[in-house]
Amino acid sequence: MKMIVNLFIYIIVAFILASCQSSDWKMREAIDKGEEGFITDLDDKRILIKGTYYKVTNNTYIQDQHGNDLDFSDLEIGMKVKPWHRGGVKKSFPGKAEAELILVLTDEKSLAEQRAVTAALDHVSKADSQRFMVLDVVHLPSEHVYNIEMMNRSNLDSSFMVTVEDLTDEILFIK
Repeated sequence: MKMIVNLFIYIIVAFILASCQSSDWKMREAIDKGEEGFITDLDDKRILIKGTYYKVTNNTYIQDQHGNDLDFSDLEIGMKVKPWHRGGVKKSFPGKAEAELILVLTDEKSLAEQRAVTAALDHVSKADSQRFMVLDVVHLPSEHVYNIEMMNRSNLDSSFMVTVEDLTDEILFIK
């Protein structure tokens, strides 16, 4: 009988230790840096940056680059951000990850790019249901323009370029 009681105690202790280790395992998972980019969709506590939706949870830190805490409601379409996530990115399209940190870039260059990206998104969006991704932003100071490579999520076959004047944020052409 004593052997059965001891075996029962060992089994209970093993279950307790196993459950403690599984919660510690998540805390030990590496935090990975996602791809820096622009927020092109804010939906149900998720943000779309390039080809990945980052889920914002109660454990997600949102800050500007000066360390000021922000709230999900402070995020805007067009903001330039650096995301960090834990647990990898699910291989779907768009990809999915759980955000650990969203760092909003507020330096002069990032804010100028944000204005250009926002102007481009406003210009190409004909309906609220349209979703775009900003793939790349290149500033050509000698020509006073931003070339913004974009893709419509409903047409993943090809990207297009929006050229935005860098002082007025006027759309010059789309090709």
